[in-house]
Amino acid sequence: MSKKSLRVYFVDHGGEKKSGMLLRVWDTFFDRPPPAAFGATEADILEQLEQQLAELEAETAGELDRYLWDETFATREVRITVHPRSTIKKRAVIGKKEIPMTLTYAYAKLQGGGYRVMVPRFGGWFVLEDLALAPEVLRHAVSSWLLGEHPRWVYDFRHEGDEVVREWAPAILKRTPPAPAKESAGDAMPTVAQVAEELVDRAAKGKLPMPVGPSPELVRATSDMAKSPPASILLVGPAGVGKTAWVRRAAHLFVGWRRLPNRKTPRIWATSADRIIAGMVYLGQWQERCLGLVRELSHEGDYLYVDRLAPLLRAQPDGSSIADFLEPALAAGEISLIAECTESELERIQRTRPTLVGHFSLVRIAEPAQEAVLELVGLYAQRRGGVELHASSVRRLVRHLASFQRSMAFPGKAIRFVDWLTKEGAKKALYPRDVSEAFSRYSGLPLELISDDYPASAEKLAGALKARVIGQDAACDACGRMLARFKAMMTDPERPTGALLFVGPTGVGKTELAKQLARTTFGDDKRMIRLDMSEYMLRGAAQRLLDASPGVRSLAAQVHEEPLSLVLLDEIEKAHPEVFDLLLGVLGEGRLTDASGRLVDFRGTIVIMTSNLGVTDRLPVGFGDNLPGDFLRHVRAHFRPELWNRIDHVLPFRHLTREDVARIVDLELAALATRTGLVRRGVRLEVSADARAWLAENGYHPTRGARPLKRLIEERVMTPLAAKLAAETALRDCVARVTRAGDASLAPLTLTLG
Repeated sequence: MSKKSLRVYFVDHGGEKKSGMLLRVWDTFFDRPPPAAFGATEADILEQLEQQLAELEAETAGELDRYLWDETFATREVRITVHPRSTIKKRAVIGKKEIPMTLTYAYAKLQGGGYRVMVPRFGGWFVLEDLALAPEVLRHAVSSWLLGEHPRWVYDFRHEGDEVVREWAPAILKRTPPAPAKESAGDAMPTVAQVAEELVDRAAKGKLPMPVGPSPELVRATSDMAKSPPASILLVGPAGVGKTAWVRRAAHLFVGWRRLPNRKTPRIWATSADRIIAGMVYLGQWQERCLGLVRELSHEGDYLYVDRLAPLLRAQPDGSSIADFLEPALAAGEISLIAECTESELERIQRTRPTLVGHFSLVRIAEPAQEAVLELVGLYAQRRGGVELHASSVRRLVRHLASFQRSMAFPGKAIRFVDWLTKEGAKKALYPRDVSEAFSRYSGLPLELISDDYPASAEKLAGALKARVIGQDAACDACGRMLARFKAMMTDPERPTGALLFVGPTGVGKTELAKQLARTTFGDDKRMIRLDMSEYMLRGAAQRLLDASPGVRSLAAQVHEEPLSLVLLDEIEKAHPEVFDLLLGVLGEGRLTDASGRLVDFRGTIVIMTSNLGVTDRLPVGFGDNLPGDFLRHVRAHFRPELWNRIDHVLPFRHLTREDVARIVDLELAALATRTGLVRRGVRLEVSADARAWLAENGYHPTRGARPLKRLIEERVMTPLAAKLAAETALRDCVARVTRAGDASLAPLTLTLG
């Protein structure tokens, strides 16, 4: 850009959460933080920043000049290793432990030479002669920040998401400052306006749609909200039951109160824990924001709607929480809150912070009856427009959601599906079969498993597994029967769809069957959550499975994100006994409570455990050896009876025969023939019978099974072929023939192209 403009540093915090901060050209010693905002989109953030800029310019003329740039910034990620601080006899020292981390920095090439490098999240910047020096300099900088006068904790530097710098030239740069206007709510409450949006004004302006259907819970709570000060409300109910819709209805109720004489109408300021701490990167900054919220809301008679209550209790790096700053004012009646939680979260909070719960009036929101759900879905579909759902179609939809989306309650999950259906651009009139097809696309579940319009026997389902899993017909048959029960909706509704233990030697197809089961059941083998249980051998490791910290990919977090998935626990026998205690709840009740008190639903999952127990006493002599006959005794002896009784099937996997390995070779070669490089250039792969036999003979190992086969095919077939195609770029529409060489000692296989 020819003229100077602003630079906004955006950070994606996952999902619909973003923060943005203006980059400042120069700093002073007593500087306050630069303007920052939080929103669902970059447009939301820019709108808030423009308002802050107007206030900034009104306060200090010419202040905007410190934010004007003519340099163009880009961002780059760097992988560094640091030594976090430790303590020896209460003295802070540089620890010997090494922790790898990913850090994002912004850089701009200077006209006079060199590069300006900035780490906006932490306020540091420097100029480098060569950008290649950035990783080393940043490593030293992070080490200094970890051990400085106000040391940071290493997790402050964790990578949250995409970070980019945008050039921005708002209208305020092109106009003269407007005349002072009448004081608004944002003027009187700058901190509140920065982190929250006012719902009653939005409802009055028609920008907050009224939820469909009645709310008897809101009617019962009206007297509490009419008090002075209004009573704090804690909405309790499962996800999707309508807690947020209750708040929107309350906003519309307060719009009506404004028309009544002598009625003090509360405002509802909507925020969340993440919004309150967004952009707060300096020591004490987020704490000051919390105090500002309390100061501005005290005795105003307004509500602060904080979304979920549990994140307010999450300890920040200094050990305190947002709730620590809000509770004294809440107890004194100075501020009023509206918060949400589930029953399991409520139980946990009552154990850990009983006094906090005592400040709220509990409003329990129950899931509506089926007939009420049918009516709500029909009304909502009419309001949304775009699709027409017949009465029988609505019933089919509710049945699918009730059967396969049990981690969320009605009416929320039905509303979410109708929203998705409208955006998808489906045909206007949908009949039951159309709804099943749409739900299959929505959930990823194969149509054959969810719809009665398509038959699928246990034999057919097992056959789909046998086509890719060679030599383990008995295990495939058992899995086919499990899927048949799933299709017929005959599985226990309060347990996982299946709890299976695969036992057998290494490299005979246990993991492959799990992948194919994920593909057959959930439509994609990427819906498999795989954990190596040898990483959970030590005491305390079970807590890592429950971690609910932002950005953490724990078992609980992954299943919460994708309730319809296959959970594969590799080498389960190596896990610490604490892990087995945790699995009792998963396999017995289909539920797990994560570290934040949130209930994670496993009822839509298939849980598969693998083990080598009972097959290590005797190594196989060659192809086709069966498992020792007493392997079940070894397996059963290892697990406690209460865990053993929760396993649906223990499936033995036998050693592979020569014929099995030969069929696996055929499958692998068929898969390789579909690779993009071959298809794009029209190269067909032909492998002779002798060459296939050699691959089968040398790709199987007595103790590692067929695991070395893929590597052998890559080395002996694909690597030579790739080298030829890379060297001869004109080769197209030809046949790549792999044959057995005469002199096996030099080159076992021969490749020719023609």
